Amino acid sequence: MSSRRPRPPARVPSVVVAASALALGAAALTGCTTSAPGGGPASPSTSAAPSPAASGATPTADPGYTPPPLVSSPLALDCAALLDPAAGVLPTLWPGLAAADAPDADALDDALDQVAEADGTVCDWVDAAGDHVTVGVAAYDEASLTAIANDLVASSNSVPSYGVEGYFSLHGGTGVARALPTGRLVVAESTTFAEPGSAEPVMTQLLAAVGEGGAG
Repeated sequence: MSSRRPRPPARVPSVVVAASALALGAAALTGCTTSAPGGGPASPSTSAAPSPAASGATPTADPGYTPPPLVSSPLALDCAALLDPAAGVLPTLWPGLAAADAPDADALDDALDQVAEADGTVCDWVDAAGDHVTVGVAAYDEASLTAIANDLVASSNSVPSYGVEGYFSLHGGTGVARALPTGRLVVAESTTFAEPGSAEPVMTQLLAAVGEGGAG
């Protein structure tokens, strides 16, 4: 009687075993979740809402805001003491320059109208060619002069050669020079003022007149 050896158990191919292990590992990973600190599941990240400052919005001025009124004092000056048409280079630049009647209030431009509304002094001279040199001087408190200066910074060109805070601008062919000595607004204008230097001889006399010991 012949003896029979028992058959060895069937071998599972190593490829099948490896594939099964990979499948089990993937299933285990799928069932895991990442917890946020504190125990709860992590929530998807969201973008923070932009703040008003980051949105690019520009604040608008209060439509109900009204600038405080300018505070002035009446100022009556002698025109002959403000400008001497025979002094310095004036006879050369404006031959025959002589005093003339002050223009009517409704004929004044913005610069001289501001002087008139402040109860200041407005004077006029005319030369042989018919060119006028018109000046005005008004008295304001320091806060008002600061407000006037702020407006001029935005609308005129600064002129350092007048010796005090000065500005110049052209309006319809008329040159307008303005200066702000202490407590005063000084204006001079003429169609002959093509640039700041053109007005300088007149402004020099005016500022000397309204300065300490002068007409102002």
